[in-house]
Amino acid sequence: MDTKIKRIVHPAGTLIDFETVFEENTALAETPKKVGHFERVDYTTDAYENGITYPKFCNVYLPWCYDPEDHTRKYNVMYYQHGNTCDPDLFTGPETKTLLDNMFASGAVDPCILVFTTYYFDVYKDVEIRKTTGDVPAGDGGGFSGNPTIKPNFYKEVVEDIIPAVELKYNTYLKSASDEDIRAARDHRGFSGYSRGCVCTWYILHHDFEYFRYYAPMSCMTTVGGKIREEHTEQEVIDYLTAPIKAHPELPFFIYASNGYPNDVQAMTDQLKFVTHDPVFSYGRDPEKNNFFFAVSDFPHNDLYCPYYFYNCLQVLFK
Repeated sequence: MDTKIKRIVHPAGTLIDFETVFEENTALAETPKKVGHFERVDYTTDAYENGITYPKFCNVYLPWCYDPEDHTRKYNVMYYQHGNTCDPDLFTGPETKTLLDNMFASGAVDPCILVFTTYYFDVYKDVEIRKTTGDVPAGDGGGFSGNPTIKPNFYKEVVEDIIPAVELKYNTYLKSASDEDIRAARDHRGFSGYSRGCVCTWYILHHDFEYFRYYAPMSCMTTVGGKIREEHTEQEVIDYLTAPIKAHPELPFFIYASNGYPNDVQAMTDQLKFVTHDPVFSYGRDPEKNNFFFAVSDFPHNDLYCPYYFYNCLQVLFK
């Protein structure tokens, strides 16, 4: 496969003050020789403090080598939050699933479990509105909720409901649903997301830092607790992202951010120009020494490019 990899490098000073590297593996779209499969996990959540219990689900991708009977092999778990208007079925179709199959079959990425979540309360209700604007009830806040009275408690849903439902069902490092055990397994857990899901990834870092060691925000900036970009200062962005890190200096982490150029969210690159200079961050791809990296592709803005970003970040995360 390595003969079909295009390496995109932006030297330090061209986009940001550090070198960025992105590998586009076009072989991910070929017919896979090893295939994984999806399973649906249903759960309920009452994390929104409104007296309502919502029935929800996520889609779990298990790589080709996953054996439910082999309890000696444990798997890391990467959660993925889709972008605006999308749903957890985004990669379950044959063409999009092929990208995930080939990513793991390439050997460049260690097998892990992928979990496709949603901040929407019902992805199949008001589906035409959701697919057009995304402006239907959701739990992530950020000005997209479709109902400003809904508390932005998706971060609670993730920890209290989604993590136990998934990680206790499969061969992972989680021992029980207790808060203590969920924290204890953070080294084997990551959160990622694209576009609005990227905003959600920064928000998960801010709220759930004690539960996730790894973060892969793709193609969007942080909105600093729901404020739009024009409403906050550079210092507010830095404070929002570094607050949990400074509160827990004993907890290691790694952020592998990704974006397209030039036809993607420029605001993400603009934020990382100053965010990466904060002293809590060490820029580079070595998890032994660094905790932040930025990969820049030449892709336009589209959630379906996510597996190509995964191909890059999962070569570093969980190492």
